[in-house]
Amino acid sequence: MKKILKVITIVVGLIMLASSCSLLYIKREVRQLSGENTTVVDPTQFEIKQGKLALTNVNVLSPNSDSLILNQTVLIDEKTIVAIGENLDIPKGYQVINHEGKYLIPGLVDTHIHAYKSKNDLLLYIANGITQVAFMSSWKGTYLDWKKEAQEGIGLSPHIYIAAGPMSTAHDLRSKIRAWFAPIPVYNSPKKARKAVRKFKEEGYDAVKAYTLENEIYHAVSEESKKQGIEMVGHLTPYADFDDLYSSNQTQIAHVEEITKAVERQFGGRSKIYWDSTEYYLDYLKKNADEIARKIKEKDIVVSTTVIVYECAREQDLNLTEYLKTIDLEYMNPGIIEGSKFNPGWLPGTNNRYDFYPQDSVGISKSNIYWNTYIKAVEIMTRALARNGVALVAGTDAGNSGVVPGFSLHYELEYLNRIGLSNSDVLRSATSAPTKWLGTNSGTVEVGKVADLLILDKNPLEDIRNTRQIEAVITNGRLIEKSQLNLILSKIKEANNESRKTDIQQYLD
Repeated sequence: MKKILKVITIVVGLIMLASSCSLLYIKREVRQLSGENTTVVDPTQFEIKQGKLALTNVNVLSPNSDSLILNQTVLIDEKTIVAIGENLDIPKGYQVINHEGKYLIPGLVDTHIHAYKSKNDLLLYIANGITQVAFMSSWKGTYLDWKKEAQEGIGLSPHIYIAAGPMSTAHDLRSKIRAWFAPIPVYNSPKKARKAVRKFKEEGYDAVKAYTLENEIYHAVSEESKKQGIEMVGHLTPYADFDDLYSSNQTQIAHVEEITKAVERQFGGRSKIYWDSTEYYLDYLKKNADEIARKIKEKDIVVSTTVIVYECAREQDLNLTEYLKTIDLEYMNPGIIEGSKFNPGWLPGTNNRYDFYPQDSVGISKSNIYWNTYIKAVEIMTRALARNGVALVAGTDAGNSGVVPGFSLHYELEYLNRIGLSNSDVLRSATSAPTKWLGTNSGTVEVGKVADLLILDKNPLEDIRNTRQIEAVITNGRLIEKSQLNLILSKIKEANNESRKTDIQQYLD
């Protein structure tokens, strides 16, 4: 008996040791995939001007983003714009900063980001003139802490809006296990989903995000979010159609592609579209796009663009190595681009999903047909939304493979301009339109607004690419000059290099 008990004790001990080792391994991998292992840059090292600021001789973007008001003086007292005018008397106590020949526009907004636990991303947004972001996922507690710090003025951060979730329905074991560690929780019953909505509301989230919810659960989330007074945003899930959307509490669609995917389902599915009826599908979409857009406008539903992400996906699919050489890879958190056992990275050989696309002539041809059709469809729908007055808000899906936080918004704005939106429309999509949706007192340069502003060297109404020509960023009334913005980028690059396990020099040459 003693021998049996001894054997049992040893076996139990080995099981417990194996379980502990497995748990430690899983936690290490989760820290890697979330970017948590990367050195965090200390924001207190950067010089900031704050208090009473007088910006003189600056050309101010009009509230409707259609024109410039020349040679203005803008007075900022702490966080607020208190006066704007030509030849203003500047009271004592103001720091006077001459911006002759410069252009003052509202701070930019990215309405769709994924930061994982990569806190340096917040600095990347500031360095790129982005003063507000919307997180479309929620690592347990992390983002709420970041939001609180931003509200209290701790560190350097854009204003933060957080959608809890994404809320998913999935019955496979892999999805359920991933839900324990990553921010894609699974809800397989209306009761569980309703309980989650109530919890998200209590915890202080701004919205709940629908993802792949089955139809009954989608409507349960819709009903409960309306009851709790919390916004419902996100995907038009694969189990829902336009009638479900129009009758729901969903007030925002997270991607233009969610609309085109719903049209695909109406048409008969992807296999029919991409291999048999490409032109018929695009014609079908063109004939129906305006009607869909008018209905979305009637229901007052906001649409986040994220159009650049599909072109990024196509280029990664067709030639991943060459694509990586075209982006600001050195600023991306190395843990995320290197990947882990539980999550693919961005680099070749990191279980990247683009490694597995066929590279023979037939496979490349099919990929081209697929992506060209998909991208054309998104462009058709985006133009229809714009011409029918739908509230388009610029978003990028930053953090998604190949989409670098901060930098990606400028690519998004240029893409929107390239497919037909005017410079004014594009600027509105990244300033006044998103702040109206998010309910923040910014987005235009007007008295009484929060001083979230961007000073540019060149006129963005002449060329939308001039949003990159940043002279200074003002966030919550704190002015950061170009030298310090460059220093932020330099320090992030240093932190990434300290934490890097894989040499990426071949993608930087």
